[in-house]
Amino acid sequence: MMKKWVEGPWPYRIFALFLAILLFGYVNIDKINTTRQTDNNTTQMLATRSETVKVPLQINADTDQYFITGYPQKVKVKLSGPNALVTSAVNTLNFRIIGDLTKLSTGTHTVKLKQTGINKEISVKIEPATIKVKIEKKVTKNFPIQVNVNEENLATDYSIGNPKLSQDVVEVSGAKSAVNAVSQVIATVDPAKDTKKDISEEVLLQAVDSAGKALNVLISPQTVNVKIAVTMNKKALPVSLEKTGAVSGYQYTLTTDTQNVTVYGKQQTLAKLSSLPVTVDLSDVTSSTTKTVKISLPDGVYDSSPTSIKVKVAVTSDGNEASSQSSTATTSASTSTASSQSESTSSSSTDQSSSSADSSASTSQSTTTE
Repeated sequence: MMKKWVEGPWPYRIFALFLAILLFGYVNIDKINTTRQTDNNTTQMLATRSETVKVPLQINADTDQYFITGYPQKVKVKLSGPNALVTSAVNTLNFRIIGDLTKLSTGTHTVKLKQTGINKEISVKIEPATIKVKIEKKVTKNFPIQVNVNEENLATDYSIGNPKLSQDVVEVSGAKSAVNAVSQVIATVDPAKDTKKDISEEVLLQAVDSAGKALNVLISPQTVNVKIAVTMNKKALPVSLEKTGAVSGYQYTLTTDTQNVTVYGKQQTLAKLSSLPVTVDLSDVTSSTTKTVKISLPDGVYDSSPTSIKVKVAVTSDGNEASSQSSTATTSASTSTASSQSESTSSSSTDQSSSSADSSASTSQSTTTE
């Protein structure tokens, strides 16, 4: 019986049916998948979804005339509705949350927020639903910029020059009470640790009151470029010329065309210096000349500019020596005059003696004749 069934047509019929089913499934598999996907998409579109996003708050007001404070920059919006519509709204954010202040004047007001641009089929919940704002008259003033530099971050024995700004004055606008409270507009520069190089950076400005508290005002522009030269501590000192090794018998007058010398070093050392001594060695100078003298640096001073100066040395003979020579000459002349007078007196005495002798002889002869 079994043998007849196996050898009969039924096995072939069953195999052919199986092949037919496989062929049918292969041909219609794409349609089946498409139908399933369509069903899934339809299910997703019909399903509801809730999503919360943060969006900017738009304030409608006359900002040229009024300054508004107290409102948040962003608010939370909860969207609930058909999945496709919510997904589209979340992805595009093509809607706005608005606080309308156009009909309000100065003072404090509570304003209800509204939305626009969201599909009506979506349920919207805004958090917060209302905001409390303060509307004040807007004023504008100009303020100079003050630069504060954290000099503790400079390298040891380095200091800064005068800051140079892209602009020196900025415009500050805001509520009248806030602008009137502005004491200064500050650009704070915080250089890197152990800075030795010049500083050049874009700095955010801040308006503060007399206590240093930041104020809620608008600054235009908000940033400025600050450039500051960083150099080793320096100080310009007047030159003080000092003599050493002067040769006896000469007088010296020292002058120089270099009136000041810039020295570099420790801040504490420079603060104590009021002049820079420059010692000129005169041990080999007996006539007027010009000497190049190297500058000797005090302790705590690392360098100078220039490192040497030219000193003019005017030389004259000592006046005491000339006076001594004149006295010696006068003494010699006096001695010579005295000798001449003595010789003259002696000669006169001799002549007088001779005359007396001749007179005596004449008298004697006269007596004899008588």
